[in-house]
Amino acid sequence: MDFQHIEATFGKLEHRSLSFSKGLNIIEAPNESGKSTLLAFLRVMLYGFPPRERGAMADKNRYAPWSLSPMRGTLALTCQKGDITLQRDTARANSPMGRFSAVYTGSGEAVDGLTAADCGETLLGVPCEVYERSAFIRQSSLTVDASAELERRIAALITTGEEGQSFSEASTALKKQLNARKYNKSGRIPALEAEISAQERALDELSQLTRSKRKAEEALAAFDAEETSLREQFLAHDLCDAQDARRAAAEARQAWQSTESKAEHLRRALIEQNVPARDALEQGRARLNALSSLKVEATDAQKRCDDAEAALSDFDARPAERPRSLLPYIIVSAVLLPLFIFVSALPSPVALAGCIVSGAALAALLVLNWNNARKVRAAHEEKCGVLEQALRDARSDAAAQQKLYDAAARELLVLIPAGDISRVGAYLDAALQKYAELDALTREARDLSLRCELLSARAPKGDVPDEPVVRPARSRAELQTALDALARCRREAQSTFDYTSGRCRAIGDAAELEAALTQKRDELAQKQAEYDAIALAMESLQSANTALQNRFSPALSRRAGELFSRLTGGKYESVLLDRTFSAQAGETGESVSHDAQLLSLGTLDQLYLAVRLAICESALPADDPPPIVLDDALVRFDDERCRAALELLLEESKSRQILLFTCQHRESAYLSGRDGVTFLSL
Repeated sequence: MDFQHIEATFGKLEHRSLSFSKGLNIIEAPNESGKSTLLAFLRVMLYGFPPRERGAMADKNRYAPWSLSPMRGTLALTCQKGDITLQRDTARANSPMGRFSAVYTGSGEAVDGLTAADCGETLLGVPCEVYERSAFIRQSSLTVDASAELERRIAALITTGEEGQSFSEASTALKKQLNARKYNKSGRIPALEAEISAQERALDELSQLTRSKRKAEEALAAFDAEETSLREQFLAHDLCDAQDARRAAAEARQAWQSTESKAEHLRRALIEQNVPARDALEQGRARLNALSSLKVEATDAQKRCDDAEAALSDFDARPAERPRSLLPYIIVSAVLLPLFIFVSALPSPVALAGCIVSGAALAALLVLNWNNARKVRAAHEEKCGVLEQALRDARSDAAAQQKLYDAAARELLVLIPAGDISRVGAYLDAALQKYAELDALTREARDLSLRCELLSARAPKGDVPDEPVVRPARSRAELQTALDALARCRREAQSTFDYTSGRCRAIGDAAELEAALTQKRDELAQKQAEYDAIALAMESLQSANTALQNRFSPALSRRAGELFSRLTGGKYESVLLDRTFSAQAGETGESVSHDAQLLSLGTLDQLYLAVRLAICESALPADDPPPIVLDDALVRFDDERCRAALELLLEESKSRQILLFTCQHRESAYLSGRDGVTFLSL
């Protein structure tokens, strides 16, 4: 199969056309000229856009034409079916390259059996993922990763030639079935074990709950009986209280009637004895107090009168007060005067002066003595007059006070009929005491009347048995305490009963649970048998795969080793591949192989180029081999190994078309003038 001509409006390619030849085509173009875009275009023309890609970096968005023209392209090729022209264009904006046609180039007739979905696989003979892992080599994508399609194709070529199933797919399918039944703690078997365990726990819990529910029911029945007994004792207390209340009401009525009778009897006695009214008695008490004051004042006035009489009698009985006596001085003066007169011995002047002085002194003393006597008599007479006046005033005051007292006494006796003033106080005390007794009886009667009304109102209205009811031994407080404790216990028992009943309803019927448990145990046994069978199948598959691997890996590794030895000039002689296409390279003369990741980038590219060419020989159709497409696959090769690779590709191009895209000139320079090489540019 060969590509002949393309026309593309794709990404940066705008109405770009390019024709290819048989053999080796070297397409030389600088970076960013559209080489990778052209490879993507070829892939889309053959296989369409990847259906699962989404987002801005999806190929259908990434390679939208820069000119905003509709995406379209044409690919002319030749194959065993003949010359065919493929065309894809955009009919709807949301489905770029969605319209497809395949016609014979010469006649324009539609090619039967080619659709947009299977065009590439039909023409190339391999699915897209096989082609991309073998002959379609993008830039920096020489490394081969595992693929079920590629594995199945290579394995089929080694065994029967049928491509029905790959080991990876079969192993994955079995493992999926195995994991569906049990994987660590997930899967149907652990789920069934957990469900069975939960079911068994539920049955155990249901059994315990049933026992707890039964105990709660028994406790509730016992609490009902005890509560009935306590209520009956409360009723007995009520009946006793009712009988006590009626008895107390009857006693209160009897006491009220008795007190009311006593008060009425005392009231009639006061009327019959003509006892003055309470106000008159209070007024009489006030007048008696005032009379007592008048009595005290009259007594005081009489006492003052008696005192005045006694004072006057004492004054009269006492001798009059004598004035101060000057008689000694008068005698002395009287003696001196004759002496000065008759004594001649004294000088005349002295005698004369003595006579004058003595006479004057005598005269003065006589006058002074008379005057003193007169003053004493006048004072005595004045004092006597004062005492007499005081006596007269005291007698007058005593008479007035006695008159007032007598008048008040007469008025008091008129108001208070005690008969004598001395019995008024006792009369008042006795009368007021009777009124106090009447007031006390009246208050007591009123209180008893109110008490009687209250007790009558409180007395039960229903029938109360006349027979005495025995009061329970426990008091109301003790009964209430017991009832409260019983209520708490009842609430706890009721809560336990409600909880157990709810849980029993939530868990379900025991028979149904037993049936479900039996069913799950049967299912677990079935799943365990299936698990064991699948595990045995996987062991058998692994054994078969090991046998196949012993045939698959050496053949491909041997051919890849031969090609890798040519590319490296004989430095490496062997390649080891496993089913995931992880590679190891062995140098010539060494028995130990090196992991591919330890190689230089250039040597790693050479290794996987050899692997890809070996895969192309092994996995791609040999009768109509599809073209090999390489995008800058030799960019990291040194000149010597690049020449070796070009020689290998030139040799390979004799059996299939090869398109080598490069940004360097060394490929063209080395192959210039060689037969079977076509040089193109973008």
